[in-house]
Amino acid sequence: MGSSVLVGIATTKFIGVFVLIFAPSTLFKLYYFRMYMFIIIFGVFNGLMFLPTILSLIGPAADKSEIIESFKDKKFFNVLYQKME
Repeated sequence: MGSSVLVGIATTKFIGVFVLIFAPSTLFKLYYFRMYMFIIIFGVFNGLMFLPTILSLIGPAADKSEIIESFKDKKFFNVLYQKME
């Protein structure tokens, strides 16, 4: 999940705002570039650090039966993979 957030930001926002650093006007460099970079950095922090932490604290408890089933599936696929080798 984090990689898709980073790729989305890197390909759309950061490249588009990075062009402003080469603008001849001081107004664009000083205000627009800094303002948009702050918004991007704040959004990355919010999406990758703050919200997942808050949601893990106030979200629902983990379903133990799903965890056990996931462990069994992982164990099954590991055994299957070892037989293929």
